[in-house]
Amino acid sequence: MGRWEYDVQTERLYWCDETKKIHQVPLSYEPNVTEAIDFYKPGYSRNKISMIFHKAIHERAPFNERLIIITQKGEERWVQSAGKAIEKNGEVVKVFGTFQDIHEQVMTETKVMENQQLLTALIDNLPLNVFVKDLDSKKILVNKSECEYLEKSPRELIGKTDFDLYDEEVAKISREEDLEVIKTLKPILGKETISIKKNGQATNFLTSKIPLFDFEGKVSGLIGISMDISAIKKKEDQLRNLINLTSIQNKKLINFAHIVSHNLRSHSANFSMLLQFLKSEDNEKEREHIVTMLTQASDNLLETLENLNQVVDINTNINLKKEQLNIHDTIVKVQHSLTAFFDKNQVQIHNEVDRNLVVKSIPAYLDSIILNLLTNAVKYRHPNRNPVITLITKKLDQKVILSVSDNGLGIDLERYGDKIFGMYKTFHNNKDAKGFGLYLVRNQIEAMGGKITVNSEVDKGTTFNVYFNEESK
Repeated sequence: MGRWEYDVQTERLYWCDETKKIHQVPLSYEPNVTEAIDFYKPGYSRNKISMIFHKAIHERAPFNERLIIITQKGEERWVQSAGKAIEKNGEVVKVFGTFQDIHEQVMTETKVMENQQLLTALIDNLPLNVFVKDLDSKKILVNKSECEYLEKSPRELIGKTDFDLYDEEVAKISREEDLEVIKTLKPILGKETISIKKNGQATNFLTSKIPLFDFEGKVSGLIGISMDISAIKKKEDQLRNLINLTSIQNKKLINFAHIVSHNLRSHSANFSMLLQFLKSEDNEKEREHIVTMLTQASDNLLETLENLNQVVDINTNINLKKEQLNIHDTIVKVQHSLTAFFDKNQVQIHNEVDRNLVVKSIPAYLDSIILNLLTNAVKYRHPNRNPVITLITKKLDQKVILSVSDNGLGIDLERYGDKIFGMYKTFHNNKDAKGFGLYLVRNQIEAMGGKITVNSEVDKGTTFNVYFNEESK
């Protein structure tokens, strides 16, 4: 550090040897004020030194400034120039000060500042949440993405812990992870986590936490990097659901193919056998009887083909749109269409469905589902009591559940549970039973993204639960 002194009365300026070395002038050099000011770089530095030197003499204002000089060899150097007035009898007689070469320090600080700006620009523009925590898990640095996710400014986040920002259980898990990284010095890389903010918003992240060390090599906290993978998780779920749906559809296709093959083969064999009988029969009455049986077989084949076509339509028609339908009103409508049937069988129907409850459903499917469940309950009524059918609804998560209960024969679920929704499966000696209604109902419900389950007890009755998927469009 050099020094300098200016005598106001003699206007003589003195530089020490170190000050001369900084200016890169000979040690024999004798400066004056004008020359000294001219060493400062034109523009801000020269104007500034002129102003503050004048104020030091006339206003007794001390100064300490970082400025740029151009040495006698033409080099630009940052210097720290400081000065203070000396008074005698109320007048300024001298101004003395220090002069220091701080060029390397300023260059280093500038480089550090540039690096900091570069690092800040980098982490702020990363599509990742970046944060740094101290040993107490308090945030000491956050990037732009982290601020946007938490909807707070950096000032609001610095010093905060996860307990201030997230659900308590989530914060506990995060703190345990922090302690593990700090204690073991082993990073946690690419761990799937779920963050739940105070407002209940949940986000899936892929999170990494890396120990942070100080200049002495001691752990001082950790660096956290989180990537929002909520959209990816949603796509995964959609893909998984699509794979499951495809698997189910494939199984249904194979099952349907077996049914078609078996049924048509049975009809074909029956036709072939009857035609053989007709061909070999000479008795006219017997031939007429065989022709009657052929007519019945033809009617049965047509009914089978119609049933199979219904199933194909349900599983291939993607143009049908769901509508908001009132369940209670739909039940009343179906009930009116079956009035004669219910009166004949002395059926009691208790429609306890909420009058205002609506579901997203295809109108024709909802009518068919209710109609089949109601007529099934009557077909399989108990011989010793009149049919009583009760319909109720309840909501569970994003689903509306319609329960249809009867006091009929009931079904042995241990014996027939896996077959109850199969095509042409019947479990009682009922001449009206064809085993197609429940198969149709299940296909219609699944085509709308729902499901159907059954609870039953032999001789006591059966309850079918229809789940309408309200999330499905």
